[in-house]
Amino acid sequence: MEQNPIHNDVTVAAQPQAPEGRQRAKQACDECRRRKRKCDSGLPCPECVKYGYTCSLNGHVIPGQKLKRSLDEMLESIEAAFAFGTPPKAPPSIVITKTPLFVSSTTSDSVTLQEAARQTPVPPLNRGIIEPVKRRYMSQNSAVAFPNQLGVDLESDHPPRLHSFAWNCGIRPEESGSIHASLRIYINHEECRRYTDIYFDFVNVAFDLFDKEKFIHQCDIYFDQRSEDLILGAMIGAVVSLGSLFALDHGHPLEPQIVKHVKDVLEDSTFSRLPSINQVNAWILRTLYLRSTTRPHLTWLSSCMVMHMVEAVGLHRDLNSELVTQSIQTPATEDEGSKRTFWLGWCLNTIIAYEYGRTKVHFDGVDSLPTPFDDKSETGLQIRMARILPSENLSGDVITVSKSLEAAIQKLVHMGEVKGFSALTRGDLCFCLYRRLRLLKVGMSKETLSQILQIGHTAVEEASDLAERGIPWWNVLGTTFQFICVLLAIDNRDSLTQVSWVMPKLRRIAKLLDTHMAAEALDTAKALMRDASAKKNQEIALLESSNDHGFPFPHRELTPDWDAMLNPYDLVEGFHF
Repeated sequence: MEQNPIHNDVTVAAQPQAPEGRQRAKQACDECRRRKRKCDSGLPCPECVKYGYTCSLNGHVIPGQKLKRSLDEMLESIEAAFAFGTPPKAPPSIVITKTPLFVSSTTSDSVTLQEAARQTPVPPLNRGIIEPVKRRYMSQNSAVAFPNQLGVDLESDHPPRLHSFAWNCGIRPEESGSIHASLRIYINHEECRRYTDIYFDFVNVAFDLFDKEKFIHQCDIYFDQRSEDLILGAMIGAVVSLGSLFALDHGHPLEPQIVKHVKDVLEDSTFSRLPSINQVNAWILRTLYLRSTTRPHLTWLSSCMVMHMVEAVGLHRDLNSELVTQSIQTPATEDEGSKRTFWLGWCLNTIIAYEYGRTKVHFDGVDSLPTPFDDKSETGLQIRMARILPSENLSGDVITVSKSLEAAIQKLVHMGEVKGFSALTRGDLCFCLYRRLRLLKVGMSKETLSQILQIGHTAVEEASDLAERGIPWWNVLGTTFQFICVLLAIDNRDSLTQVSWVMPKLRRIAKLLDTHMAAEALDTAKALMRDASAKKNQEIALLESSNDHGFPFPHRELTPDWDAMLNPYDLVEGFHF
């Protein structure tokens, strides 16, 4: 509830239901009469609700008049909405004067100012506003939105547009953009189709971002009609880059130039100041490429950029229930494609941040929303896994936190049979949970340890299969290497038994990849195994020497750095921060 500075009245949020069928009003409200619009004589009427006008009848509320929507009903509707965790739709305003709105035979029916204040829940302060033409989103409490909202409250015929009035002093002009060549300089239509097919055969199966038929139609328009849309070109170029990456030795010869072209366009201030869904899609694709080719810091930054772009275009909010559309001629619309974009961006940022140990971009109320994906599809499985992850800000004692982490591992196991790339993702997330449990320095149940070994074994089997088939997902190497680290860290009979099974798998994968990163991972795994073996030998020697009342290593300390085992990026020379 807020004080209206214009009318010195109290404004209470409400959520009236739109009438069905044709309505005949006995008496139209003041605004509908002035603007010659149909009115149902409700207070407030749907027209005033829609356009944000203050609804009144002959300048005031007539005492004794029967409201079609009583205040009690509206307050009850709002309270019910908040009780279920779903804020009411963009609310209209009901004028409550300092006298009762209607006359009742009993004093208990009268609504005083204090009673209304006690009964009205605090409305969410971050309800959004979107400008559909530019697809620009912000909260209604924004300094940019305030002049527009004030104009609406003042009943202006032409409220100020959604614009950053006086955001700075304007002493210098905005940064100028760069000149970019067309994507067509690097790739022709036929090559685009070839690498697009590879992308949809592998990448889009795991990250279902596009409908293939619609995307190919966009490519045809871009190449056949010589489109100059650089953002569309960047999105197509990002798809081609991933297709070329998964073609391995048969990738496009100008793949590095295409990747740089996409980067330059996306980072150009001329385009980034006007966000769009195509930009978000291009950033998602770039994040996937960076995850496959470069260091974790840059990947995390890119995934965060995706989520900030998601917020900029309002994909994290339900346009039909929470946002206020300012353009009457161009209403805000939402389709399945935009929901795909949001959920894939959210999933990538969540998993990358959790694996790397950084903060993810958080939006309230997202975890309970439905997704457009089949839960059993590869994309659906990954989103389900990301939702299982406990918050990094878990509160409570060590035992409570450890139980939460162990419960998450149990949920990963109970997902049933998981194959392909999703099995590798599940393995990575399971290892993430184990590393957090290990830092708590509390004992883990045998069941939890057994579940970790089970998930890891399945993940390595799938990684080995993908490597043999020449499908270079980033965690083909990483999951196998991390499982060796986990086995050595668990250090029990069951885990050490599996080391002899995993090491040949890692050697084979390293041979198939034949890269510097693969060789480093293999050498590091061997070094960790030597250190683990040396530690065991020292412990055995200490036990054997007890019969001779002496110790064979009086000046030697145990040297393995077990914490470093679970931070491989510090060991691999390819990553320097």
